[in-house]
Amino acid sequence: MPLASFDAVLFDMDGTLIDTESQYLEEWVRAAALQGFELKQDLWHQMLGRPTVDCHRLVQDAFGAGFQLDVFATEYRSRLNQRLQDHVPVMPGVVNLLHDLKAQGTPLAVATSATRRSADTYLATAGLRDFFSHVVTRDDVNQGKPHPEPFQKAAAALSIAPERCIALEDTEAGIRSAHGAGAIPIMIPSIKQPANDVAELCHLVCKDMSEVHEHLKQAL
Repeated sequence: MPLASFDAVLFDMDGTLIDTESQYLEEWVRAAALQGFELKQDLWHQMLGRPTVDCHRLVQDAFGAGFQLDVFATEYRSRLNQRLQDHVPVMPGVVNLLHDLKAQGTPLAVATSATRRSADTYLATAGLRDFFSHVVTRDDVNQGKPHPEPFQKAAAALSIAPERCIALEDTEAGIRSAHGAGAIPIMIPSIKQPANDVAELCHLVCKDMSEVHEHLKQAL
């Protein structure tokens, strides 16, 4: 479906700008296994794109009272910090897209379920922070994804109506958030393909950021 003109682009972070979802998965599975619990794919899929507090609630509910959530969180956070301390991988095609949009003068913002600390650290380490005038994190909203508030606040920070904003996302929770905000959702699935009801909310579903780039260039 061709894109109409737009005034701004709003980006999710994990799995969209930076290649971190698979690393989270590995460490969450490993940390659960240390307590004798198996974090299966269906549970992980429910967690994608959601704030950490929601993910923790899902895990605790799935594993029950015998699961030590504090031990789990300490374990996976320590490992993730080590893995991402010096190098945060960028998703293919992201840098070229950001440079092109910046050259066109397109306002850019991030709407992420990560905390302020994580977002600022990861974006800076990945060399991406300076592309964005605003970064809306879980700490900046009352309701995280799939609630519309993150994308509503990102659009408001740019002083641009959500319906004039492209929203790039890799998760179903993120697409629901972007659609609910009134933005133009484009999904680039990183781990899970969208269910039919979520795919119907997407203006486009693209295989990678290079495909997104081509669509945006035609609309600029």
